[in-house]
Amino acid sequence: PADPDGPFAKNPFAGSLTIDADIELDKDNASGVIVAVGSHFGGWSLYLDEGRPVFVYACSTKPAEIFKFSSDLQLPKGAAKLHLSIDSQGPGKSAQLQLSHENTIVASGIIPKTFVVPAGTGEMLDAGRDTGVTVTTYPTPNGRIEGDVRHVLLTVK
Repeated sequence: PADPDGPFAKNPFAGSLTIDADIELDKDNASGVIVAVGSHFGGWSLYLDEGRPVFVYACSTKPAEIFKFSSDLQLPKGAAKLHLSIDSQGPGKSAQLQLSHENTIVASGIIPKTFVVPAGTGEMLDAGRDTGVTVTTYPTPNGRIEGDVRHVLLTVK
């Protein structure tokens, strides 16, 4: 495994960050990826499951190391804004997660353990779908969004 104090300690995808996403949904109950990085070997994904915002954080393929945060709020057809904040204690340590829609918190919790680097040869940052080895199983093929990801701003803290 990678050393949490080694050269990957400053990996932007493994530490504290915020994501602001502007999306346009083609229908009520829309599903699909907003933004994802890595794979189910180590990665995270912000997506919709039948209109409900979901964030999954996978440290590995072990069920005990996959952390899922789901909202009960169902987004309707049309424009929506989501904000995700992850405040990490450092690579391999815990993180606080907060997911908001239009300034209202819709999901929150603790990620007990974070990865040091996203895993998966050739895995990249994806928007609107999750190519290669996916982070999780999605309701649509490769997580293709039923709508449009108009803008995503990822800010490393």
